[in-house]
Amino acid sequence: MAITALQQLMDLQRSMYDRAISDARENIGHGNASILKYQREFESSLPNHFTRVNANKILEAIDRNPIILFGDFHSHKQSQRAFLRILRMYQNRPDHAPVIVGLEMFRSKDQKYLDKWMEGSITDQELLDAVEYERTWGFPWANFRPILEYCKYNAIRAVGLNTNNGGKDSLKKRDAHAANLLNEIVKSDPRARIFCLIGEFHLADPHLPQAIENVPRNASQPPLRIFANLDKFFFAIKHDKIHHKDEYLSLNKNTFCVINSPPWMKWHSHSLWEEMRRVGSVKFLEEAIAPDDVESDLDSEGDDAYTDEVLDLDYHLRHLQKQVCSFFKLPLSSEQFERFHVSHDNLDSELRDMSSSSRDAFLTRVSLDGFAVDYQHRLVYVPEVTINNLAGAAGQMLFGARTQICEDSTSPEQIFAVQCLKYAFGFIANKILNPRIPLHDRRTLEAYIVSSRGKRLIGQMRQRRHLAKSTLAAQAWIEKNWLHSKTSRRSLRPLPKRFIMLDMSTAHELSRSLAQVIAAPVCNGLVKGKLDTADVAKWLTQDWTDPDTIKKTIASMMTLAL
Repeated sequence: MAITALQQLMDLQRSMYDRAISDARENIGHGNASILKYQREFESSLPNHFTRVNANKILEAIDRNPIILFGDFHSHKQSQRAFLRILRMYQNRPDHAPVIVGLEMFRSKDQKYLDKWMEGSITDQELLDAVEYERTWGFPWANFRPILEYCKYNAIRAVGLNTNNGGKDSLKKRDAHAANLLNEIVKSDPRARIFCLIGEFHLADPHLPQAIENVPRNASQPPLRIFANLDKFFFAIKHDKIHHKDEYLSLNKNTFCVINSPPWMKWHSHSLWEEMRRVGSVKFLEEAIAPDDVESDLDSEGDDAYTDEVLDLDYHLRHLQKQVCSFFKLPLSSEQFERFHVSHDNLDSELRDMSSSSRDAFLTRVSLDGFAVDYQHRLVYVPEVTINNLAGAAGQMLFGARTQICEDSTSPEQIFAVQCLKYAFGFIANKILNPRIPLHDRRTLEAYIVSSRGKRLIGQMRQRRHLAKSTLAAQAWIEKNWLHSKTSRRSLRPLPKRFIMLDMSTAHELSRSLAQVIAAPVCNGLVKGKLDTADVAKWLTQDWTDPDTIKKTIASMMTLAL
């Protein structure tokens, strides 16, 4: 059973990867000859072997190398997150060297505007307008902003690495420009460590590393290279480790790789990004990739029927749902899927049909999660189009379509219970599609409470501790009263109002937190062989008309890890 479920998960990842990379290549087309040459040289320069290491090995290597090149997937948020995480870890070392951050997203001539933003004298929009961000870079600002914000808060100097002409210059010219600039920084501040976020193709042996070596009067030693989510290493990792949040691999003395995302996501989201770029009016925040230096050649001429495109969210959601159904060996009819209205745009007409309380709850979920699924009105709204949001929405839709469960607006307890299950199956789908997405379980919350004991917390930190305590209290109550109840009464006890109305405001945060405690042992059970796919599929095929069925299912799912 362990091999079956785990092998199914790997087979799913492989099949999604094969399809995603094929679709992405179609979107890219044949491309520029120099770019394809760069790609071949990049792929051939990658080492074939690796050893698993902890993050300290990378930090120790940073101490030995003044130039750190981090290979970036420009629109893939996990890439920028990995860069920022390593930067933070190094900054947290008590004896760290001074740090400078180099960014390919800014040209050298943009430096004065970047400096003004770092000083706080211009706004985000003023910076983006001044550097012509959408034209010269165009990748999601929200992905890169946390890096700049971190530099600003910690007084870290940020430097633009690109040529004045940016993408209009050859890759070789841009490598030479960045190499000269990095060499000058090393000469001016030999103690500094320069963290460079730059397209991964630049990191191939004959590209930027060679350009750095070729700089006249070179003041630097060979750079340290850190890649992110290289395809072949993800599939080379032991299968039972693919659910870990972060993985650090040593490829050789001066080369490492961070794995924090399955490779299908970057290629599928490349296609999604290309589609949204053509549409031009969709807010895109994370989980996409555009190959370095590939620019679209869009034809604006022709019949409006062919040029007036819209984002086909139905297609992407249906694709993800098919993958989940395939994993659990469940049929999914078009009729079930079409019961939902999917939108990423204006919702005025749909919201008018909701009661004020339902509308407020729906918009709360949208604001906190970036998407929302409503079973009563059969509505799916995804204003923030990301792979993780689409995966979560696909899972929630699948649960609603398969079970035809309803949300009773007259019963806060019923809504809360259904919300827990809705979120839980959204998390399960997300974890299957993206095994590295983190979910907290009971032990995680217990450890957090112990670590924060005696600390005076304020604001969000205080709220987080209160939420953790409320989640554990709710789990304990459910286990006692819904799983191990010895009462002879026909119906199980109702959930106390103190859980349904957290902080006298909304139960949304608690239901979401509780759903992770429900989903985490299910996902871990599948990976570790304690559960088979059929064990999960049965939850999607039972009778949900009995309210006690909902309660018993919640209790049995969350106690799998006990």
